[in-house]
Amino acid sequence: MAGVCDAPFMHNGGAVQLTGTGNLKLGTDLSFSDVSKTDATNCRARVRGDATFSYAGLPPSKSKLDYLMTIKQGQASFVRYADAGERPSSEGQFDLRMLGLFAYDGKTLKTGQRMPGATYRLNIGKAAPVGGQPSTVVRIGEKTVGSRESIDTALGRKACWPIRYTRDTDPTMATFKGLSLPIPGMNTTVTDWFCPEVDLVMRQDIDQGGLKSAVEITSIK
Repeated sequence: MAGVCDAPFMHNGGAVQLTGTGNLKLGTDLSFSDVSKTDATNCRARVRGDATFSYAGLPPSKSKLDYLMTIKQGQASFVRYADAGERPSSEGQFDLRMLGLFAYDGKTLKTGQRMPGATYRLNIGKAAPVGGQPSTVVRIGEKTVGSRESIDTALGRKACWPIRYTRDTDPTMATFKGLSLPIPGMNTTVTDWFCPEVDLVMRQDIDQGGLKSAVEITSIK
């Protein structure tokens, strides 16, 4: 999260849109307000918007997001804005870090660098952007930085680092309009295209056993 306080959308009225394509479709429209910043690694903002999610032909789901995001010494925490006066729960919070938007520090990246993975618990319910009541565990493997390449982005052609890792989830059940449906576990290989010029992952490529998906920033202000 080192770059988020200096990200181009981190200002009152800032906004970012992510659009998903392929077998796994995850999209968000986020707006930022009540932004305060102490320095490059300490800031906070209210993050609001909509999130959509669909996977392998399951009915698409849409939910509202309204979170207080706090960055302290580069470490992020998220809590629903209505609960912002309470201690954030570690149980199943939606965590924007899972989107890979701003997980890297462009000043320190180098080809061949390895970074540790992480584990998150994601609610599949009204408190998170999917749509039922259970939760699933998301496991992110060790990350490896490849050689910089030029790619086309919503902000033009940029030289970006490909950062590859595995991302697996446990199978679970979710309820859509009263119908309980299984959500299968996912075993994917992910490439985050981090573009240091804008301090953002502008595109995320997802490969699930040959089925390709992508999430990319399509608008930013």
